[in-house]
Amino acid sequence: MVTVHELYELWAAESELQDELKRSLAPRGRDWLFELFAALGPQPGQLVVDVGARDARHAIRLVQEHGVRAVAVDPLPLHVELAREAVAEAGVDVEVIEATIEALPLDDASVAWIWCRDVLGHVDARRGLAECARVLRTGAKMVAYVTLATERLEPLEAAELADAAALAPHGLDARALEDAAEAAGLALVSVDRLASEWRERMVEDGEWDARADAVELARLRRRESDLVDRHGAARVAAAAGGRLWGLYQLLGKLCPAVYVWERRA
Repeated sequence: MVTVHELYELWAAESELQDELKRSLAPRGRDWLFELFAALGPQPGQLVVDVGARDARHAIRLVQEHGVRAVAVDPLPLHVELAREAVAEAGVDVEVIEATIEALPLDDASVAWIWCRDVLGHVDARRGLAECARVLRTGAKMVAYVTLATERLEPLEAAELADAAALAPHGLDARALEDAAEAAGLALVSVDRLASEWRERMVEDGEWDARADAVELARLRRRESDLVDRHGAARVAAAAGGRLWGLYQLLGKLCPAVYVWERRA
């Protein structure tokens, strides 16, 4: 174990380690998810379902890049309205439907691809993945981006985050997710654990200010009781959770991952 004297000497001295930590590791950015999908070989005319489509920008991009047909599914009326506006503006073949992942209004074995980002942690994964398996054709694939806990995330942190971010029970649990996929008849093709890559890239590209999130979180903690009285506990918790989400990824407490599953016969 290092002594206090040795510790301060280490901190004071210039080192190759300090230089290395200042160099980018060329992290993958968010476009990598689209590159992964392209590498799987989607064909023009095939049906892609974007589950949890929000404003449908992903579905629109998939149609534009691959000539596929798309259905954008989201349970929130606000998102459905935004998606329909975006689709109309883009002039692409995307049908927008208000529905949940647990009850997809699609025929059995009718879908070639499912694109699912930031959804499975918020729902009953067993029901959602079983429904996805139902609508996928045999051999069809599902690409799912999820954020999962690592061993660094403490139980109290996980509980706070689950409440603030409206996560389902076991919503951050990799084993529970993988077991749910297997139970649904979805075979694992690949899993890429992105760790902090996307967040590093967002910082390096100037798309996200981690320092601002950290400072705002500190201000929230110092004035939490007052802020709760003025704005309500739910709004304050959501504000904290939104900032913790990215910071925990940088700190290795949360690990975004991308699963590719295939529908078994």
